[in-house]
Amino acid sequence: MKIQAAVIGMGIGEKHLEAIDGFLGSNVKIICEKNKRKIQILKKKYPNKIITSKEKDIFLDKQISLVSLASYDDYHYSQILKCFKYNKNIIVEKPMCLNLNQLKN
Repeated sequence: MKIQAAVIGMGIGEKHLEAIDGFLGSNVKIICEKNKRKIQILKKKYPNKIITSKEKDIFLDKQISLVSLASYDDYHYSQILKCFKYNKNIIVEKPMCLNLNQLKN
């Protein structure tokens, strides 16, 4: 059974996608990107992947068990909480949190 993954943020996230897809036991199913111009490029580059601007498409997909967070730093904390809420494993680009309170929580 392959790990179905998603990547949020396709700056450095593209390297995450390559690493996940390069591993025999995993596959990136969904890419989430906010930049509309970049979305059009991604749709051409990755025609076999779901490209969305909505995080909820990832969190509501029961097949997704791994989420790679390569979004802007100030989104990491809220996205980590969503991963916990929806029972997703996480890979997070640094920094994981922006302050000690977020980390303690």
